[in-house]
Amino acid sequence: MIRRAPRTLSLAATLLLAACGSQRDPVITEAMGALSGMWRTEPAAKPQRQVTRADIERANVAAILGRVESDKRGTVLYATADNGGYVTYVSPLMQQVTLKGAEITATRGLGTDLLSGWSSSPDPLVRAIPPGSWPARVERVYEFPGEGPQGRIEEYSCSFEPGKPAEQVILKVRYTGVAISETCTGAAGSFENLHFVDASSGAVRRSLQWIGPKMGHLDMQVLEPYTP
Repeated sequence: MIRRAPRTLSLAATLLLAACGSQRDPVITEAMGALSGMWRTEPAAKPQRQVTRADIERANVAAILGRVESDKRGTVLYATADNGGYVTYVSPLMQQVTLKGAEITATRGLGTDLLSGWSSSPDPLVRAIPPGSWPARVERVYEFPGEGPQGRIEEYSCSFEPGKPAEQVILKVRYTGVAISETCTGAAGSFENLHFVDASSGAVRRSLQWIGPKMGHLDMQVLEPYTP
């Protein structure tokens, strides 16, 4: 069954709701603490300091590094809200990436955004599955801006290739795992995703996912995994 992702809340709405409620979401509380010390903007003349592994460990908040094809450095985004398993990560420039597990289900502020994305079940990006047990195929559906309130819907059938042993260094931490390619085809065309996962659990550590014909791929690296 294919389940559609709910639209993401904006950061302003999320923080406003948290502030007005009698109990603040602990995820938001932690994230706001990190923001107060790490998201101060520098004058335009000074280059922005690169985030280090020590920064991530000190913040103690789930974080990812996101980089679109046109961006050479990428941006660190911190988890600020969990909406029924859809976790929204926000950058210092208020760019947003929403993940369900490791599947990118929406973006905001990156350009021509992915309004919503969803997939059939089981999807190893949504729930970690050992690489040897990944399904042969997954159906993916994407909603992009278009004419009319519903936007433009594109559907793709995606197949996985057997994984190969690989190593990745993510913010100065070396991981061993399995690299798995995913080929998707549909009426609008085709594309390929790449995933680097833990060889035992299948947990995704890095993923290159297509987010639309104009934006291309988003390189998503897990710096600190999210724990509900």
